[in-house]
Amino acid sequence: MKQLALLLLLVSHIAFAEPSVLTPIESASPQSEEGRDPTADEKASINQLFSKAAPQNSAVILTTTPPPSELYIGEIFPLTIKLTPTDVASGNIEYTLQNEAGIRIFSQTPQRVVKNDGVYDTFYFLVQDSTIRLPDITATVSASGAVSEPLIGTSLNASGLNPPSTYANVLANSFKVIAYKTTAYNQESNIVVFTVKATRCNIATFSLVNAIKQGFESKTPNVDESTMTYYAVIPNSDQTLEFSIFNLQKNRYESISIPIVVDDDTVSTQSDLSPTDSRHTEIKIGASAIAGVLMIALYYWKRQKWYLIASVLPLFYFVFALLPNNNICVKKNAPVHLLPIKNGTVFKTTTQEESFEVENTVGEFKKVHLDDNTLGWVHENDLCSH
Repeated sequence: MKQLALLLLLVSHIAFAEPSVLTPIESASPQSEEGRDPTADEKASINQLFSKAAPQNSAVILTTTPPPSELYIGEIFPLTIKLTPTDVASGNIEYTLQNEAGIRIFSQTPQRVVKNDGVYDTFYFLVQDSTIRLPDITATVSASGAVSEPLIGTSLNASGLNPPSTYANVLANSFKVIAYKTTAYNQESNIVVFTVKATRCNIATFSLVNAIKQGFESKTPNVDESTMTYYAVIPNSDQTLEFSIFNLQKNRYESISIPIVVDDDTVSTQSDLSPTDSRHTEIKIGASAIAGVLMIALYYWKRQKWYLIASVLPLFYFVFALLPNNNICVKKNAPVHLLPIKNGTVFKTTTQEESFEVENTVGEFKKVHLDDNTLGWVHENDLCSH
């Protein structure tokens, strides 16, 4: 009985013992809390968290705003690309544009606006044909190397214009003549010079229909604001210079008229193109003569010497203004410019050393009277050294 009781006691002790006593170590370690490394568990949790977040942060998603519903050949139109997430703006973004047709990019660098919901980059394109395909666009973030999925371009159509006879071959949101001036070119014609500011305009295509001679003295094409200084030689019987442009905002043609007010003096600087009255010089000469005579009369009446001294300046100006112009020698093969502007239009080149009458001086240029009764400008570097 004692042996039987000891056996039952042993069996009951084994039955109520710890599970780990009966479980092999290999199978118990994954379920045991005592054998686990807390540091390893923390690293595993962090790695798992970032493994899910990394693809979302590194991805660049492109969408585009709809292009204008109506396009014209010769128009400049915007195409805005939206990039998400917003933090891509902190790095350099490189674009690949390809497979476009009927258009060419007008601005290589996009205009950027950063908002809460993304980065908006706007490119501008010039319409060249009636059938258009927008480019396939891919963006690459240089810092992270993240590359977007290609944004496939869509197809569009553009309309041609049916312009009036005075059309100057430009479309613009706005087109404003800010200054102008007219001077005599020869006995039969005048030269009109004017400065223009325009927005969303391909200013380089500007051209007048009925000008005898024409061209750019300067031009600065830009999406936001283009500027140009233009000249046109027209018959001296014309009372106005008229042309038309297509206004994109108003969606119609707009007529522009420049009054012809002939000035004996010519353009003084590229930025000073407002017309002046040539009678101002005559008034100054007459006023100086009257002032001088009046001072002399007061001297004889009052017998005070300071009246005589005061008469010297106006009389000196009167005599100086009436003196004949000097002649200058111009080198052989010297360019004669249409206007006193660097890199301006050259309309004649001297074939030999020639002597011309000087009528005016503006900066480094001399206004000369040519043998064919036209006026031109010669740079001081092209004058004879002897």
